[in-house]
Amino acid sequence: MASLAVNRLESLLQAKQLDATLARAWDDVRVPTGLLSLDGVLGGGWRRGEISEVVGARSSGRMTLLVSTLAAAARRGEVVGLVDTFDRFDPRTAAAAGLDLDRVLWVRGVPLGQTRRGPSIADVAVQRAIRAGDLLIRAGGFGVVALDLADVPARVLRALPWTTWRRLAHANEGRETVGLIVGDAPLGRSARGVTVRLETTSAWSGDSAQSRRFDALTITVDVGAAGLQTGRI
Repeated sequence: MASLAVNRLESLLQAKQLDATLARAWDDVRVPTGLLSLDGVLGGGWRRGEISEVVGARSSGRMTLLVSTLAAAARRGEVVGLVDTFDRFDPRTAAAAGLDLDRVLWVRGVPLGQTRRGPSIADVAVQRAIRAGDLLIRAGGFGVVALDLADVPARVLRALPWTTWRRLAHANEGRETVGLIVGDAPLGRSARGVTVRLETTSAWSGDSAQSRRFDALTITVDVGAAGLQTGRI
């Protein structure tokens, strides 16, 4: 049982909103991505209580990595949350990949096609998505909360206050939740979070245009974070 002095110290830190500085039992507990090679580079997986990022262009494997992470958490009996800004998540494909949909809270946004009706629709969709992600994190009880901001127009992201990402990081401090942001480029991971960048390279064969054919698609993963040596898979 904690002493009265320790309890008093914790109360004072919480009053000053500095309770995230307290050592938690899960501070260095990692949540596996479901991909063994990547988990090895990450030291076991994503860090709880932090905001990490999965970035890359279309067809780079970012959704595959996200679904793998959600599926791994669901297999451990955890509930996961997905904020789908442009309503692109395919539950059938995710279920086929092993994701237990009964353990997913899916927050659906505005379909991407509707954003073409006016520039303000995309702005509102992104603001609502970020707010939803913040609420899920603060609600607690989620093993993973993912915010999908992939393919959001650059002008919309530039218009967001820089404090947006700081608030998300602060909301998740000291919690048992892994926060993930999926996007085209880095946006705002927390201090101890990681940025996983995915890139694809196409392999072709054939000596002429007529005989040229697609052979393979190689996905390269770069990992960068404060206090973690950058690794490549």
